[in-house]
Amino acid sequence: MKRSLTLLVLLAVISIISTAQVKISGTIVDIDTKGAIEFVNIALLKQDSTFVAGTSSDTNGFFEFNNIANGDYLLSATFVGYLKAYHPINGVDEDTDTGNIHLEASDIALKDVTVTANAVIQKPDRKIIIPSDAQIRASSTGVTLLRNLQLSRVIINPIANTITVPGGGGVQLRVNGVEVTMSEIVAIQPADIIRIEYHDEPGMRYNNAAAVIDYIVRRRESGGSFSMDLKDALPWVIGWGENFMSAKVNNKKSEFGVNAYWSHRKLEWTRENRETFVFPDKTLERIEKGDPTDLKDNKLNVALNYNLNEPDKYQFNAILRNNYQNTPQQYTDRRSAIYSSDNSIPLSIFDHSTWRSSNTSLDLYYQRNLKNDQLIIFNVVGTYMDSKSTRTYQERRDQDLNTDIFSSISGDKYSLIAEGIYEKKMNIGKLSAGMKHTQSYTNNIYGGNVSTDIGMNFAETYGYAELQLRKNKFSYTFGLGAMRIYNSQGDSKDDKYIFRPTLRVTYNINDNAYVRYNAHMSGYSPSLSDLNNVEQNIDSLQIRRGNPNLKTVRNFTNTVNAGYNKGMFGVELFMRYNYDHKPNMEQVFFEDGKFIRTNINHKAFHRINLETTFRLKPWKDYINLSITPGLNRYISVGNDFTHTYNNWFARGSLYLNYKKWMLGGEVFTRWNYFWGETLEIGERVHVVMATYNTGKWNVGVMMINPFTKNYSMGSKNYSSLTPNVSEVYSKNLKQVVVLNFGLNLNFGRQYKAADKRLNNDDSDAGIMSGAKK
Repeated sequence: MKRSLTLLVLLAVISIISTAQVKISGTIVDIDTKGAIEFVNIALLKQDSTFVAGTSSDTNGFFEFNNIANGDYLLSATFVGYLKAYHPINGVDEDTDTGNIHLEASDIALKDVTVTANAVIQKPDRKIIIPSDAQIRASSTGVTLLRNLQLSRVIINPIANTITVPGGGGVQLRVNGVEVTMSEIVAIQPADIIRIEYHDEPGMRYNNAAAVIDYIVRRRESGGSFSMDLKDALPWVIGWGENFMSAKVNNKKSEFGVNAYWSHRKLEWTRENRETFVFPDKTLERIEKGDPTDLKDNKLNVALNYNLNEPDKYQFNAILRNNYQNTPQQYTDRRSAIYSSDNSIPLSIFDHSTWRSSNTSLDLYYQRNLKNDQLIIFNVVGTYMDSKSTRTYQERRDQDLNTDIFSSISGDKYSLIAEGIYEKKMNIGKLSAGMKHTQSYTNNIYGGNVSTDIGMNFAETYGYAELQLRKNKFSYTFGLGAMRIYNSQGDSKDDKYIFRPTLRVTYNINDNAYVRYNAHMSGYSPSLSDLNNVEQNIDSLQIRRGNPNLKTVRNFTNTVNAGYNKGMFGVELFMRYNYDHKPNMEQVFFEDGKFIRTNINHKAFHRINLETTFRLKPWKDYINLSITPGLNRYISVGNDFTHTYNNWFARGSLYLNYKKWMLGGEVFTRWNYFWGETLEIGERVHVVMATYNTGKWNVGVMMINPFTKNYSMGSKNYSSLTPNVSEVYSKNLKQVVVLNFGLNLNFGRQYKAADKRLNNDDSDAGIMSGAKK
């Protein structure tokens, strides 16, 4: 009897133990791409949030808990850059597979998280880059962090202080969705950056910009901050400086801010030209040998900002900006001697131009969050631009003044830009629609050898609707847009309607690899300066003439991207074909003893860009190596000419980050650009730098072009009537030592303020220059 009772008890205990030990498993995937997410932190909790067990997802997003007792549980999944997800599991009494658990990208800071390795998350319409702790510690501004991240196709030029993509296309810079200026990016404290969203193929929402870089930053609740970044070359060698200052103060729902940027240049340039003029009865060749000529330029930009924000409800933003530029001696200035093939007495050339402009704008923005994941945005920008330019050109032979050209141009421009956007998130994707209208009036008064008063009206209206859909590993974007462009000057008018469809298809092979195709049709209007109905003398043989009859250009673009990024190795492939139908390009013809340069609508222009970026991180994010070889092919088809040109190029960078130190270097070969009949020969740049950063202050040193004899650019024109070759170089921009000092100070800041998602700007003065290029 005792043996039977003992046996029954043992069997009961074994049965209870066996039924209590179950397995819980599942897979973590991205809600947009449906791709698996590795290294997600997963916690198994009881209903009262008591911790039971923890694990992380593997390279396939899979996780598993073993030997778990029966009961009710709650799964918690967290990963930097994503919203925390909770998944209840009730009545667990056998092995349970939760299936896919979705994580959604987050705009909210993850506090007290240390990222030990730079992470790249491929989304259907952008890349999400989460900087590592080492990269943040080694960076002093938002720009230096961007340099450390080495994003494919992003070029940070240390001389011009610009952020572009290959080919010179401008990059939209944004903070929490807001389009901002370079000074506002410099003012970002790297410790406040949660992630960077890189749109290398922006959609219709961004008007098909070349690229968009959006900094997602955390905001504090009270107090304020002060930042500055000062970069100046040794003053006894060269006049060169880039200086930024920024301050913000918070009070309850309000934030007050001010940004200031001062740039100054004082350099010497030397120009040498070889020109040929084919007259009906003869050919004249001229060789120009120049003397070093000064360039002086000063820019001062100031912005005052007010932001009123009620989180998750609304925000109002107002920015008053003034951008001032004074260039008493321009890049085109020169003193030189011209030697002609007809053996005449050499000409002595004096060419001097000035430029001054003041651009004041008021930017008003309102954003309202609606129910059911809906959002509306309104933005209105009014701008007034006042400009003044002069040019003096003289040719002397044996001290006798043969040619004396003077022009003075005063300009006033008034513009209004209004935009509205609607967005709605859905389970299968996102719907967005918007409309933007630009209206401007420009009045330029020309004095000197040519006196005239030019008034121009310009209007552009653009509307679009775009739908993003997700299905398994594919994502699709379909967009339809229409644009009306109108301009008038006197009796000349142009009214054009352009249909703008967009298609983008992305296939995420896995969490580390993707392929994307993008196609869109667009258009652009001629510049206001080209539309001017005015003539400007270039020299004694040439005249530049405006053309108010220029027509709007249609543009077609096809792009293929592919990428793989995992561990220490990454590679990005980029291929683009771009076609301009009836582009505005220069035409030269002979009239009344002078060569006339003007722009007309030619037949076609084709561009092919191929490049591959290889990235290597042999030691986490402490060492970052990037190399990009590529090819540009240009085919220019004019009404009476056809030119082709191939440009092989390469760029590379190497950065070492360790604790508070950063050492690095970059090199760019020449990026040559062909348009019409002119080849623009780009700059060759290389820099080395070292920085020590404590977080609150930083010091650094940079040397520009340490391994070259001079800094040079140039051009070559293939016109049948006026072919020429030009070289411009400066010995000032070699072995330039630049010292850097920065501050990032905070006082009592705990506020998380939203920022606006739009910023519109108008800075085209519409003035045609007669300066010789």
